[in-house]
Amino acid sequence: CDVIIDMLCYRKYGHNESDEPTYTQPLLYKKIKSLENVCNLYEYELVREGSVSNDEITKIRKEIRSKLDDAFNHRKDKIDQTQILIQPGKAEKIFDDFHTNVDIEILGEITKALTTLPPNFLPNVKIAQLLKKRLEMMQSIKPTIDWGMAESLAFGSLLVEGKEIRFSGQDSQRGTFSHRHAVLTDMETEADYTPLNTIRKGQAPLRIFDSPLSEMAVLGFEYGYSVISKNGITLWEAQFGDFANGAQPIFDQFISCAEVKWGQTSNLVVLLPHSYDGQGPEHSSARLERYLQLAAEENMIIANFTMPANYFHALRRQTMMPFKIPMIVMTPKGMLRHPMAVSSIEDLSDGKFHTIYDDNLENKENIERVLICSGKIYFELLAERTKRNQNNVAILRLEQIYPFDSKLMEEFLASYNNLKEVRWVQEEPKNMGAYSFVASYLSEIIKPGIKFAYLGRKASASTATGFAKIHNEEQSKIINNAFAF
Repeated sequence: CDVIIDMLCYRKYGHNESDEPTYTQPLLYKKIKSLENVCNLYEYELVREGSVSNDEITKIRKEIRSKLDDAFNHRKDKIDQTQILIQPGKAEKIFDDFHTNVDIEILGEITKALTTLPPNFLPNVKIAQLLKKRLEMMQSIKPTIDWGMAESLAFGSLLVEGKEIRFSGQDSQRGTFSHRHAVLTDMETEADYTPLNTIRKGQAPLRIFDSPLSEMAVLGFEYGYSVISKNGITLWEAQFGDFANGAQPIFDQFISCAEVKWGQTSNLVVLLPHSYDGQGPEHSSARLERYLQLAAEENMIIANFTMPANYFHALRRQTMMPFKIPMIVMTPKGMLRHPMAVSSIEDLSDGKFHTIYDDNLENKENIERVLICSGKIYFELLAERTKRNQNNVAILRLEQIYPFDSKLMEEFLASYNNLKEVRWVQEEPKNMGAYSFVASYLSEIIKPGIKFAYLGRKASASTATGFAKIHNEEQSKIINNAFAF
């Protein structure tokens, strides 16, 4: 439940040990110096109301003093402070297969719960259609599972395994883009119903909340929750990816570096809607480059997935790894319902997580150029190649940007024997996105004699144009240049 604390505060000793606040505020600090100690006031009140006795307070004071003295006296006994408190074995195991697949029978059980409503529950007409569609996804022999369904199945599988899920964000219950609908509302009574909490007896709970636009406060709370959560997963979703701007101190000072600074670990998942759909500078970029700049020592997973199945496996991996790492995901917007951004049920039941997708080509001998990209632009590149029937260009998808899977990328590129050119393709301006980050890795992998080039928007002060016509022209230029020789 919500708690509001109205606290009147003052700084008793100034800014720091060497500061002297009476330099500038002599009268205020004369008054502060005359005030009774806050701790004493609290003690008096507790004794007055009978909560504790004076003897108990004396005992507590002695215990606290003893604890502080003990810590001071043994301060030199601690481990060498130069030793970084990173979880052992993380770097070696980060690319392991953690067997995130789920039996098809369990997926069917989850789907049944997702698509079954309680008696007399009257859903929105569009919700009824969605539930019918989700049931058909499970029964289809073709790939039809979209992003929202893959996420629901991932959540459901974790819940039946006893792993709790806490999720907050603006409009997170239905999803900003109406793709999740984790909580349903009766059209007559406005009673809420959470299907994922009805899969089976003894399952763990899903706790999902719509939170206010106080990003720093909310993300700070969720980060703290993820630190103490021992058996589950905590998620925070921004309404649009750029809304994380207001929470930047949490990323800078906690999520990216708390493990190195204090040995404090977290498996928090941050979902940031990101992609260039012509929605202007404030609703396009989640500032992928900022998180990549913070990436080092396997401190975070930073991803931009193309397939719902990969998102499914990534969510499950967060609870199955023997170590805890935060994950930042550039989530899709328009791609949520893209007819090609779908997975099969077998991709969930028999598949695994992929850091990189190679191109599924019959003849690699024809390939002269490899395009490497991440996220939504893949589908635009694929559509253009199909339209041109151009068989000398391959498209690789970098799904997990960090930690960068150099070994697998080198293996994939080496399989193209007649390769002449590699291009990194992105939607973001050149000074943004993943280009600057991946270029250093690719330059070490690409063999001498093979050209490497950037393809995307020119460097810009703004993340995106505010004019749809200019956006479309820029996007078309990128796609056309990707296949022009």
